[in-house]
Amino acid sequence: MFDVFTEEVEVLIKDGIANLYWYKGDLHKAWLRSGVDISVRDEILRLKTDDGRELTKRRQMDALYERLRNGDYNRRLEVSRNFVRILVGHKSFAPQSEKHRVEIAERSALKLRELIQQQEKDREYRDSIRASAEKASRETYDSKLDELREKFTEALDLPPQKKGYVLEALFTELMRISGIPVEEPFKIQGEQLDGAIKYDGHYYLVELKWVAGKTEPKEIGHFYYKVEGKLQARGLFLAMNGYSDGAIATLPKGKDLKVLLLDGNHLANVIYGMYKFQELLEHSIRQASLRGEIYCTHNLQT
Repeated sequence: MFDVFTEEVEVLIKDGIANLYWYKGDLHKAWLRSGVDISVRDEILRLKTDDGRELTKRRQMDALYERLRNGDYNRRLEVSRNFVRILVGHKSFAPQSEKHRVEIAERSALKLRELIQQQEKDREYRDSIRASAEKASRETYDSKLDELREKFTEALDLPPQKKGYVLEALFTELMRISGIPVEEPFKIQGEQLDGAIKYDGHYYLVELKWVAGKTEPKEIGHFYYKVEGKLQARGLFLAMNGYSDGAIATLPKGKDLKVLLLDGNHLANVIYGMYKFQELLEHSIRQASLRGEIYCTHNLQT
């Protein structure tokens, strides 16, 4: 069935329905069966030509569509679809009078069937293209994730001073293959930032730490200060070796939450295909919003 009704389709409906019925009473019954309000029907029945005669069936169809166009779009769509069903489902186009131009209705029905078939072919083609694109996207993501996995595994054996640079490159590439807009590391007014991402309309400044020890409270506080000075910004702190007990104990809860905390287990779960980064972000945001917890669990089902 039609999703979009063009001017051509509307003309075919008007010609078809107007000429399918010989008696105006049958035409108006078809209107009501198709969802036309009885008040609209009665209004059109009262219309007259300039010389006082009743409107022809075709002109009544014009008047009907003038009112449908000025009303609710969904109602117009419903009525039009029902008119098309009547025409394409009609089997016998037998005239009821010598003046009954039922062949016009038959031609309209034939043309509507052709247009419906073409629209279905077009839809199938678009669906196949979309499916191919989605498949290619999945294959690209999976292949790129395999490459990241190899680099991540190799990075585990690097000395601490080199891991930080590798993490920046890994994170940036992960964001790109995940379809998340990412800004590479930059400096502003003496501040060094490890980049930023944009997710669900919000910018998240990023801090990446891959050092030998666990992250302490002062490092989170320093990053929080960076985030605080930016317009409506949020922060994402990724500490590969996790956080000290002191950092966890002093985490803010319940108010003025601006920074989300992740660790190496979160990142490894993404890189090894346990879940996607978007799913991890949604999980982290949900726990912060509903529970006031900015250091989210590793199990997304929790």
